Amino acid sequence: MVHLSKKTIDKNKLAKLYRILFEITSVADDENEYIEIIKDIISPSEQIMIAKRIAIIYLLIKGLEQTVIAKYLNVSRATVAKFYLLFYEKEGKIIQVIKSLLGKEKITHFLDDLFADIFIQPGIKIGHWKIHRQHQRQKEERKMLDV
Repeated sequence: MVHLSKKTIDKNKLAKLYRILFEITSVADDENEYIEIIKDIISPSEQIMIAKRIAIIYLLIKGLEQTVIAKYLNVSRATVAKFYLLFYEKEGKIIQVIKSLLGKEKITHFLDDLFADIFIQPGIKIGHWKIHRQHQRQKEERKMLDV
C-alpha cells in the first residue's frame, strides 16, 4: 500500500511539482530511457498500482464486466466500480487517450498481447491451452501480414 501524508501542499507548490515531474519525464529520447526514469521515480508497488489502474480502464473500454476485471487483476469490485464512475462514465482525459491509442492497430495488438500473457495461464487454469494456442496463431498471422 502506498503511504500518502495527510499534510496538504499549497496549490502553487503542487503545480510547480507537477511541472518538474513533467520536465523530468519528458526528457527521455526513447522508450528504454523513459522506463529507466520511471523506475527511478516510482517504487515497484506504485508501478503495479498504476499499471492496474490503466488495465482497469482499458478492460472497461474493451467491454469486460466489472466482476471479471476484479477477478483477473486481483482487485476488489469496489476498486473497479470506482474507476468506472471516476473515469469511464465521465469520459475523462485518460479515456480519450486510451481510445486514441486503441485506434492505432499496433498499440491494440500490443495491449491485447500483454493482457493475454497476463490472463491466459495454460497448465494452471482448465481450458486455457486452447485459448493460448488460438492467441499464438493470431500473433503469427499478424506477423505474416506485417511482413
